[in-house]
Amino acid sequence: MSDDPELKQYTARIGTVLRGKWRIDSLIGVGGMAAVYEATHRIGRRCAIKILHPEIAVSKEHRARFEQEALAVNQLGHPAAVNVLDIDTSEDGSPFLVMELLDGESLGKRAHRSGGIEERELLRIVSTVLEVLDVAHGLGIVHRDIKPDNLFLTSSGGVKVLDFGIARMKQGGSNVRTRIGSMLGTIPYMSPEQIAGREIDGRADVFAVGATMFRILTKRHVHEGSMESELLIKMATQPAPALRTVAPSVSPEVCAIVDRALAFDLSRRYPTARAMREDIERVLGAKATPHAPVPVSIRADASTGISVDGPTMAAPAPDQAMQAPMVTPAPDQAMQAPVATSVRPQSAATSAGAGSNSRFLMIAVIGSFAVAVCLAVVFFVVRSGDSAEDTRESADDDTSREDKASGTMAASSNTSKPSSTAGPSSTRRPAPNGKYRLLLKDGKYPFCVTSKLKNAYPVRTNDEGVKVCSGTPEGPIPVDGLKAYHPSEFQWE
Repeated sequence: MSDDPELKQYTARIGTVLRGKWRIDSLIGVGGMAAVYEATHRIGRRCAIKILHPEIAVSKEHRARFEQEALAVNQLGHPAAVNVLDIDTSEDGSPFLVMELLDGESLGKRAHRSGGIEERELLRIVSTVLEVLDVAHGLGIVHRDIKPDNLFLTSSGGVKVLDFGIARMKQGGSNVRTRIGSMLGTIPYMSPEQIAGREIDGRADVFAVGATMFRILTKRHVHEGSMESELLIKMATQPAPALRTVAPSVSPEVCAIVDRALAFDLSRRYPTARAMREDIERVLGAKATPHAPVPVSIRADASTGISVDGPTMAAPAPDQAMQAPMVTPAPDQAMQAPVATSVRPQSAATSAGAGSNSRFLMIAVIGSFAVAVCLAVVFFVVRSGDSAEDTRESADDDTSREDKASGTMAASSNTSKPSSTAGPSSTRRPAPNGKYRLLLKDGKYPFCVTSKLKNAYPVRTNDEGVKVCSGTPEGPIPVDGLKAYHPSEFQWE
């Protein structure tokens, strides 16, 4: 590890002094955007210093996002959000943040070191995280990168939420804007709408909290993939599995909370971080209004489908599916009267009257049947005439539509041919030799994929109203004419 040239670059700062007052003592860790060091102020105060990587610092947008972390944390003012003490720029031009030095370890490291986190302890940690997020969301700040490594457990038993560097803020001085379709966050913890590049709100953080709990409780991610593109497609198109199907030992109450936080459908997810926290506090014993129903146990051998969009609920067993709440009477008891009565011998007059009534009833039934048959015949005769007319009109309409479609296809064929008069703004051009196919989900095509799912590109609507595969090396590719992707065709020529 000591031969790693990048590591040598970061460790080379050890022993140097920033701005004549902060001495770098040791390297704590290195991330994708910055390196974090333990440092000592010249008056003896110890702290953590986060220095943006030089290659990242050349981007104005990344510098703005880095500075935004200090702005976001300062606005929060919550004791469970890591405190930022100062912001400055090093002698080589790299921005850095001075933060409180924390003693402890991340939630991810704790879970790995101890082999897991006890259920109630995890609920206590998550409750604090949701409290911070509730304050942040109230200020229009969405964290966007909640995950085990950004939740720090202090040696004194406290919890700290780290890394607001990519938070989306409605107000602030950074003037950072996220490009449509860009993704910021960690894929296994990102909500479907965040991966798709759509507008997000606090429910994206709620999903990330659910994904974090899922990871700690099951020791696996919500979805797994051998390639990033495969994981990207799964997270964007497939609902999370019900927690109890993966970890049956987890209590039903906790399963209900995690399942609702991970709901694929936004309308089924917790509406706010506060609502989710109230359910957690209720499970921990505090009084709060419940938002997630307590699920019933699931049969381990149940073969019927289980909804993964809402709280974990038990599907009826096959042998119980048709049971009715009341006992159905046996066939030989179907005509029994509810009250038993004594039967008296009938007189001759009574029998004669009964016979007369029976004959009259029989005549009435036969007459009614004859009238019904006549009416049915008249109805079908009239209906046949109308159907014939409808058939002729439908045929005429189909012929008209075919003619229009032929004209449209011909026009489309003509416009797809190279022409010297085509304007520079035109984005319609044929797909490059069938390289891309459309991934179908719920009647829509959210992604264009390549063979073996090596690459996935989101489908967008361009300024001209044309749906295209965006972000491909060839530029925007119109989806018209692309074949649909089927799981059986994992690889194609």
